[in-house]
Amino acid sequence: MLFWQLWSEFLLDWSLTKRYWFNQVAGLLASVLFFYSMVLGLRNLAPKDLSALGLDLGPLLLLFTAFSLVVATFQSVAYNVQSEAARGTLEHLGLARGGLLRQLLLRALVQGFAGITSSLLTLLPLVLLLGVRLTPAPWWPLGLLPLYLAALGFALGMGALALQFKQVDGFFTIVQFLFLPYFFSLVRFEPWMGPLPFAPGAYLLRLAFTGEEVSPGLLLLALVQALLFLGVGLLAMAWVYAGVRRRGLLGRY
Repeated sequence: MLFWQLWSEFLLDWSLTKRYWFNQVAGLLASVLFFYSMVLGLRNLAPKDLSALGLDLGPLLLLFTAFSLVVATFQSVAYNVQSEAARGTLEHLGLARGGLLRQLLLRALVQGFAGITSSLLTLLPLVLLLGVRLTPAPWWPLGLLPLYLAALGFALGMGALALQFKQVDGFFTIVQFLFLPYFFSLVRFEPWMGPLPFAPGAYLLRLAFTGEEVSPGLLLLALVQALLFLGVGLLAMAWVYAGVRRRGLLGRY
């Protein structure tokens, strides 16, 4: 039954992608133009090239990819809650086998796969436009996993806010603008940054696409942090879900 629920969510996501393909393409183009215009602006500030500002375009591009993946993931659960609540179907979703939390988690996994695909589709044209040379290691998909799991845990925490407050777009805008300088500050990664949120996963992604050697300690730290984020997000979502059900606020927009 779990497989069919997951398959149904995949079919739903695929149907929405085909129906709103223009918006999907426009979103990818917007991401490409955003980073490309930012690089052009930085080049205009530099006397010669970006190295004069102490920046390497390759790591900068990969950190932007990590930022795009995290932002797309952390909004997904809350936006599903908002859209279902606006349509008046949130309580119906809670009647699915396994309950609301399982259904939202399965949907988040499917949308996470779509988000990873979108991030890679954004990365490829930027690599060609900017002339960045990447040498992905054979294990590069493993470099995506801890970052995505950490982002999914954060998304579940944000989903808990959406269950309680329903409209959280303004707060998400604040978080998104805080994430942008934060992720770009990780371009010059230092060992002390390892415990910072998303830092080991983002650095692991960078190493995966540049073919550099990865220490077992970094991989373990990234996985432990990802599982910690995921566990905390699940607990927050379950706690708020129980509260809104008890007070009869689940379906009220």
